[in-house]
Amino acid sequence: MRRAAQEATLLITVVVLALVVWFVIADAENREIETRLGFSLQVDVIDLGSNLAVVGDPLPVSVTVVGREEDVESARPEHFKATVSLRNRSAGRHSLPVRVEAAEGDVRVRAVQPETAVVILQETVEREVPVVVETSNPPPLGFRVGASEVLPESAIVSGIATEVEAVDSLVARLDLGGATVSVERSVLLEARTAGGGAVTQVVVNPRFAQVRVPIDQELFRRTASVLPDITGTPAEGYRVSSVRVSPATVDVLVSVDVLDAEVRVLTQPVDITGVEGNVATAVALVFGGGAAPAGDSDTTARVVVVVEPVITSVRLPVDIETFGVREQLELSFAWPLTAQVTLRGPVALISALTGPLEPIQVNLGSYATGRHRIDLSWTPPEGLELVELAPTQVTVTLNAIPQPEPEEPTDPEVDESPDEEQSSAEEDESE
Repeated sequence: MRRAAQEATLLITVVVLALVVWFVIADAENREIETRLGFSLQVDVIDLGSNLAVVGDPLPVSVTVVGREEDVESARPEHFKATVSLRNRSAGRHSLPVRVEAAEGDVRVRAVQPETAVVILQETVEREVPVVVETSNPPPLGFRVGASEVLPESAIVSGIATEVEAVDSLVARLDLGGATVSVERSVLLEARTAGGGAVTQVVVNPRFAQVRVPIDQELFRRTASVLPDITGTPAEGYRVSSVRVSPATVDVLVSVDVLDAEVRVLTQPVDITGVEGNVATAVALVFGGGAAPAGDSDTTARVVVVVEPVITSVRLPVDIETFGVREQLELSFAWPLTAQVTLRGPVALISALTGPLEPIQVNLGSYATGRHRIDLSWTPPEGLELVELAPTQVTVTLNAIPQPEPEEPTDPEVDESPDEEQSSAEEDESE
């Protein structure tokens, strides 16, 4: 029994000691301290009338707080809010109590120094001020920034008269960030003086503007050659002699990446399949390779394709024929009987020559007997040129046709003399 009593007494003693230790530790952890915070608080103005503005900012205040040591040591400026109320206050100078509230933590405000803040109120004015766009970080080479678009184009600035009058423009600053496409963004408006200084003691309505900055690929003007696009081939025996295009050059717009490259402009295809003569036509220009027509450049061209026959030469034999020999004359000799002609002309016409050529006609009607050298002449077929005729003369010999010698006349035999004939007749009559 005694041992059990001793053990019970020991247990009670241990429990009591544990409770004492716990209370001591808890008291140390929950011990409150009072101290001045190591930072000041900016005083905000609340309940300001719609037609009033504060001149300057109230002076900051320091705060003494009470709370657990842990909470006090972790206090930050954002954990408190210092305000002065301007409810029912008119224009003028006012000394108003500062109210500080702890927004976070188990900390209580014990004192504020100074306890009041001096606030100067003035009646506000307002005016309309234009919005100006300022850009930074422009796009890279080869791109250009176009005219900015902003909505609204102006905004209302309100505040005390001296501040409002100092505002020259509302600047919408937009960082393009080297963009290569158009940028559109909602941008805060900043009140600026004519010298570019910031004006902070004014109210801007609306506070934001919608800004759009177009960014386009920059184009450069160049002169490009116009190249006719000819398709097909002429008819057999014909060839393209020349091709002319007007205009020969046009002005184009190109981007920076093809600025140093050769730029050519083609025409729409001109088909000359099977043609036997010149082709002249107006066709549209085809701009490619990153080129575009300049605003005042031609977009059509006139193409003239000169098609001419293929010219060749050929040497052929031609018979020599004579005619018109005078009566009583005969041709006893003629040499040569053929000549050689060299013809020049289109392949098609020369290829069409079939059979013997028309002979060379030599008229001997004006020549008498004897040996004669007669110049040859010959007319080639239409469309062909006589380049050479060889030989140029023919030799002929004309002789008289031999006539038979006339027979000498003979006297007829006389059987009876006239007298005898007469006497015989008389005898017959008498009988």
